[in-house]
Order: sequence, then structure tokens, then C-alpha cells
Amino acid sequence: MLKFWKFTLFFLLCLVVALLVNLPVQHVLAYVKIPQSVRMAGIDGNLYSGNAAEVRINDFPFRGIHYRYMPSCILRLKLCYHVDYDEGQLQLAYDLLNGDTEVSRSRVEYPVTALLAHLPMSALVKPTGRLQLDIDDLSMQQDKLVSLDGKLIWHDLGLDDNDTNIDIGDYQVDISGGANGFDFTFSDLDAILDVSGDGSISPLGLYEVDVDITVQAGLDPKIKSILNLVAARSSDANRYRVKQQGRLPANIARQLLLHQ
Repeated sequence: MLKFWKFTLFFLLCLVVALLVNLPVQHVLAYVKIPQSVRMAGIDGNLYSGNAAEVRINDFPFRGIHYRYMPSCILRLKLCYHVDYDEGQLQLAYDLLNGDTEVSRSRVEYPVTALLAHLPMSALVKPTGRLQLDIDDLSMQQDKLVSLDGKLIWHDLGLDDNDTNIDIGDYQVDISGGANGFDFTFSDLDAILDVSGDGSISPLGLYEVDVDITVQAGLDPKIKSILNLVAARSSDANRYRVKQQGRLPANIARQLLLHQ
């Protein structure tokens, strides 16, 4: 009789798990507190795998999403998923006990022209290239950003000058921080400008930037003219410095700091 009850309980447990896993994800989302800044469309699937036509975070779109369940962290009482979308991929972990969220191994890449449409004002020049964001670790508690480590790479940074692209190379910004703000380190990769410096953004959106730029002989005069607008030239004609501080527009600060 004891063996019978053990088998029955095991069968019932397996049945409950199977029902939960195959429950339509729309029914599950009805019981999940989703931040107001997040909107979803075209959701289809269950807890194990599925698709979403679009997810918008602070009106920024992520499209062509496919997710699949990763059982490797269930013993830590977390729901883990691998997510692929049109512009990249990420791994997402949701803590079942406290509702904390962790993002790791995330990579997203967008053409700069696609991002310009989300700026609140038109740019003085037309930058070109591709922005790649790699997130090594991102943690959130109760919809608030706790920590972030990653890097932003601008590939083929250039200028669109009457349909003629001026390419000045690849540049990188290392990012670390969280609820108390962000710290940045600027550097060049394969580029014709030597760049080094740092910066920061406070939780209130106050920013500071201090970057040294060294140019090579024979640099395109149009690039030099732009440097003269945004940077101060030192006693050395080939060296510039960008030193600025101020406050970001409220909508930009909200996007970067994930304020609700």
C-alpha cells in the first residue's frame, strides 16, 4: 500500500508540473506584475517555449522574440530562459522567492540610424555605424536596477556627408554601476582617433565626461571641424579634450537608469 501511495503522489506531481509547463503563457502573465514601462504584443506559447512579435521597454522595441526554458537552475528556485530576438540574445533568470531578475550573456546590435529615431531631438550631424551592447551581468530588484556590468562598442563610427560615409573606426565604452549611477571608461579599438577617458551618470541624471583625443596627421578636415565644435584643442594641435558636465533630459535618464 505504501508503494502504491508513493507512485500515486509521484504521478500527481508529474501531472501538476506538466499542466503548469503547458499552460498558455498568456494565462501566466495575467498573474505577473509587469512594469508599466513594458508592453508586449503577439505572445504565443507556454512556460517551456514560445514567441513574441514585439516587446517594448520604455517605448524601445525588441522584435522577433523566441524563448526557451533552461532547466539547469531549477534547483536554485529560479526560472531561467534563453531568449533570441532579431537584434541579439540574452539569458534571463527570475527568482521565484523574491522576484529578482538577472540578465547575463546578453548581446544586442542596432544600426545607429535606427536608434536616432528614438532621440528627442535631431542630431547636428548624421552619425553612422553599428552599436553593439554586451551585458555581462544585470540585476534588478522590484523593477529597480541594482547592478550592471557590460560594454558598448560603436563599430565603424562615421559621418554621413551627402551620402558619402567617413569612417573613423571602432570605439568602446566599458560600463559598470547600478542604483547609485554608472561609471564609464572610454577607449579606441581599431580606430584613427586615440581615445581615453572616463565619465559618470548619477541617479539624478547628472553626468560628467572627461575624454582625451589624439588625432593622426592627415585627418579629414570635416572630422577636425566637428572636433573643434565639441572639444577643446590643447597646446598640441593634434590633441583635444572633451570635458563636460550637466543633466540629461528626463526621458533619456529614464531610459538609461530604468526609472519607473
